[in-house]
Amino acid sequence: MKNKKSNTIAFLGMFFAVAMVLNYIEAVIPTSAFLPPGVKLGLSNIVTMYCLFFLGAKYAVMMSAFKSFFVLLTRGVTAGMLSFSGGVSSVIVMIIVMTLTRKKASYLILSIAGAVTHNVAQIIVASLLTQTSLIVYYMPVLIVSGVMAGSATSVILKVFMDRVSVLRDMSENIRAKK
Repeated sequence: MKNKKSNTIAFLGMFFAVAMVLNYIEAVIPTSAFLPPGVKLGLSNIVTMYCLFFLGAKYAVMMSAFKSFFVLLTRGVTAGMLSFSGGVSSVIVMIIVMTLTRKKASYLILSIAGAVTHNVAQIIVASLLTQTSLIVYYMPVLIVSGVMAGSATSVILKVFMDRVSVLRDMSENIRAKK
């Protein structure tokens, strides 16, 4: 039993490291020439979606919380709060959509639902932090960008999954051991 837990921890640690690298790369790449302010592709969310689809809801929520803690440590309290609110709420919405569709929703639908929810949750928290509702006027930009980012990350996940079947096999072994 100890070896199974060690394998699971090592596997999750590897994915967390990938998520941290993707999060950091996205944070340092200037996007102002391409995207509206505050809009990012959400590359590290690919790792969270992978965890949700192939390891289960518990691991996806854990990954989202771990990523938020990394953001807290590297970019401060406000960024950590925004990351946590967006990340965890997006995973919860994806879980709800998967449950309602009996796990038949496509990566595209789940990714878009998660990305839009991520942005809406962040707007709500930003509005609370700034104590103004004016920020809500930016919602249409973030909804459109959520649809675009969700579409892009679902395509990247699909390409990734088609290329790396070994990880899927390892994930299935972890999931079977629960």
